[in-house]
Amino acid sequence: MLRRLTVLTLVVLMLSIGFTIFVPKTKAADTTKVYVDPPMIVNQALVSPMTFNISVKVDNVAPSAGLVGIQFTMTWDPTILKGVSMQEIIFHEVTPPDQWINIWQLNNKVTNDSAVYAFAFQDVQAAVDGGYAPISGNHTIANITLKVMGVGKCALHFSVAKLGDRDANEITHDTFDGFFNNAPPALPALFYVVPPKISNVSMTPGTDFNVTVDITNASSVYGLEFKLGFNATLLNANSVGPGSFIPPSGTTLTEIDNVTGFVRFNVSLSSSLDGNGVLAEINFHVEDLGKTPLHLYDIQLVDSLGQPLTFTSADGSFDNILLAKMAVEPPELIDPTLLPPATFKINVTIAEVRDLYGYQFNLTFDPNILICLQDEVHDVLGETHYIPNQMIDNNNGFVFLNVSYYAPAVPLDIDAPIAFVTLKFRVKAVGATNLTLTDTGLVDSGGQPITHETHNGFFQSLIVDVGVIDISAFPNPLYQGRSTNVSVTVTNEGNSTESFPLDVYYNSTLLATVNVTSLAPNTNMTITILWNTSSITWGKYRLSAQIPPRPFETHVSDNTLINGIVKVKIPGDINGDDIVDIFDAIIASNAYGSRVGDPNWNPEADLKEDGVIDIYDVILLSMHFGQRI
Repeated sequence: MLRRLTVLTLVVLMLSIGFTIFVPKTKAADTTKVYVDPPMIVNQALVSPMTFNISVKVDNVAPSAGLVGIQFTMTWDPTILKGVSMQEIIFHEVTPPDQWINIWQLNNKVTNDSAVYAFAFQDVQAAVDGGYAPISGNHTIANITLKVMGVGKCALHFSVAKLGDRDANEITHDTFDGFFNNAPPALPALFYVVPPKISNVSMTPGTDFNVTVDITNASSVYGLEFKLGFNATLLNANSVGPGSFIPPSGTTLTEIDNVTGFVRFNVSLSSSLDGNGVLAEINFHVEDLGKTPLHLYDIQLVDSLGQPLTFTSADGSFDNILLAKMAVEPPELIDPTLLPPATFKINVTIAEVRDLYGYQFNLTFDPNILICLQDEVHDVLGETHYIPNQMIDNNNGFVFLNVSYYAPAVPLDIDAPIAFVTLKFRVKAVGATNLTLTDTGLVDSGGQPITHETHNGFFQSLIVDVGVIDISAFPNPLYQGRSTNVSVTVTNEGNSTESFPLDVYYNSTLLATVNVTSLAPNTNMTITILWNTSSITWGKYRLSAQIPPRPFETHVSDNTLINGIVKVKIPGDINGDDIVDIFDAIIASNAYGSRVGDPNWNPEADLKEDGVIDIYDVILLSMHFGQRI
């Protein structure tokens, strides 16, 4: 072992020049750990139907820790390995044979893809009095026999690993997965930018956007580094951080250089990174208009000994080429004071255009709501050499305008929006109408059309705005069959009294429809609904409430509120953490034999609700052991 560590140290020192080498993190000698022994099985000679054995072990359990219960679930790829059997060791090792009756087997099961283990002392106090609890030191928890089914590699992964003390608290520990590999060398990994191409004219200077750098075919990766280059006059990087594929235990180093134009991402790992996923998330700020590659370079990929792994890469790109815009300004005019016969004005603006030499539009409106009194064409940038052709039709509700420039007019170059036309309207009736641009056109000095986009407007003199501002339930959580009060608060932020239906849901199921009547402006109302949970099973249920959009209501984002979870607990989930596990078993063990009024009485452990915690409650907990919401 000493020789191996010395060689590894030399390799690390040699390869660390100019690059951080990634090796598994070492743990302090006295840290409690749960691990697989042997930790790595790499052997191409292990083929179907051969079998091999592994052990699950725990080391460095301090006497003060008070270990009385253990639970783990180990999973593997069933196309590569199959579970054959598992032998419990630790509890039968520390407990005298004549006291084995006090060993509580909650789960001891091996399937094709997992091993599930859960043992505790049924009566913790009796185990303490007998001198065989709590458990400390180093022990083998269980031995597992596995059968080879196919060729490949997979983790022997602890999806669950829990050590419980006599107070049902978790004993802090480190967990180390195992690894099996009987496959030939893997394909090269691929680094690539997602999305590969960003072409969006709305990403104007001042906006932000995100990209990720992903990897496929990662195999036995313990460290990696890359740079992502860009044109620093066009983009600046705001941040770079680890993606979802990087485990929390990974150590990351990042660098942003907005002068040269690159971000650097470096990560070292304590366990193997395998498969596909997001390595890094990068947020950019747009500085200018143009195009730039998003270039991956200076890539390094290493294994647990710092040895290089093979890879390929694929770059991305960004552009935000200028696109002309014609818009109604303001885009939204909602004013309850604009009652008949009030008047108001709007502008039609043009922005982000080059070499403009003519334009036209048809703006439509509801003639029952508005009358157009006037259209005024402006001398944009002082240019007066143009011919306007215009028509106002208040019977059909439209304003048509065509403007052509002529020599010696200078073609217009415009960045920020400029008003080309002002339209004056009179309010004919209370209500709402769209102000829609149709038949639009922009032409350059050569008579060629200019590509552009349009942005319409909206007018409203009546404010209708209702919403849901809160939804909650009490009591929560609760066991199945009990009732909870669901409270929903609605509001009226408009300027008229409103009546409306309110639909309340759990998940997608309608719980109730309540008719809210005569809710005055600028007031709230809370409605409470009694929900009996007898008809549903345990689980988490998302509460939501919805008001259907009202006539003329424009702000409807607050008409629906999805907020809050009602948790209907699994029988045996005493501590309410969404799973029946070793910690619940320890709580039940501590309350075992108690009745209402006893010092160790716990009503959440009285699963039968008969006033005593006895073998029937233990059986009910065992029936649901391992189940989770």
